[in-house]
Amino acid sequence: MTRLLLLLVALASALSSGAQRVNCNLYPVGSPCRQACDLYESPPRQQSGQGTAASQAYFDQILTLCPSFAPAWREKAVPYLKRGDFSTWKRLIDEAVRLQPAQYLGYRGWCRFQFLRDYAGALDDLTHLMRLTKGQPGYSQDGESDLRLILALCRRELGDRAGALALLNAYLPELEAKQRVGLYDYLHRGVTRLQDGDYSGARADLLHEQQQVPQLADTHYYLGLVYQHQQQPLLARQQWLRADSLFRRGAHRQDVYSESLDRIYLADIERALNSRPR
Repeated sequence: MTRLLLLLVALASALSSGAQRVNCNLYPVGSPCRQACDLYESPPRQQSGQGTAASQAYFDQILTLCPSFAPAWREKAVPYLKRGDFSTWKRLIDEAVRLQPAQYLGYRGWCRFQFLRDYAGALDDLTHLMRLTKGQPGYSQDGESDLRLILALCRRELGDRAGALALLNAYLPELEAKQRVGLYDYLHRGVTRLQDGDYSGARADLLHEQQQVPQLADTHYYLGLVYQHQQQPLLARQQWLRADSLFRRGAHRQDVYSESLDRIYLADIERALNSRPR
């Protein structure tokens, strides 16, 4: 529970501000880019309120002084993402990526995956980032997932389950050794194995997920599907009843900004409970 609360705090922080701190000493004193950086780091700018007219005016002023100041392009883009103006967001974030690809490819790729379901575009971004970072692309903007998980899920959603599982199987042992497995890594691999017909592998992953997050309706729902495929209807129903109880208590995956991949809904559970045993 403590780990879950910390990740929720990280998510709220990432989506509410996410402003990159910049070392203004990298720019010569008195230069336009130093002036832009000082303005970016100034308390009035930081307190102007993300997405307000005053905040956007600061970024316009910063970019007039120094068009190559990538953090301002990124920060100017964020409110458009939240408002659903994805074309404006994309135009602005593309400038940040062009100027600092290693810094912003992961952010753009994750957003394309999470908000736009642009799996091909996200795959391109994250594959490029993997090359730039020698296979260590870092974490998603919300701090929840290793970007290799996002890359694997893009492969899966584009029809390459074998490629997705190969990547998941390659990086998860590394995270297990470091005790840094993501909150839902086992869930996603379990669902991928379930889709691939590997029911014993899916069951093992979902049981691991229960150790990660003991009270999660999503895990019980998918375990029910595994038992259904294994011709164990009583065990399947037990899992779905547990999923129903947890879901009604709010113990399920949810995101106020987007629909998370592999999340479930109450209708899914009710449909499973009303299905005939196979």
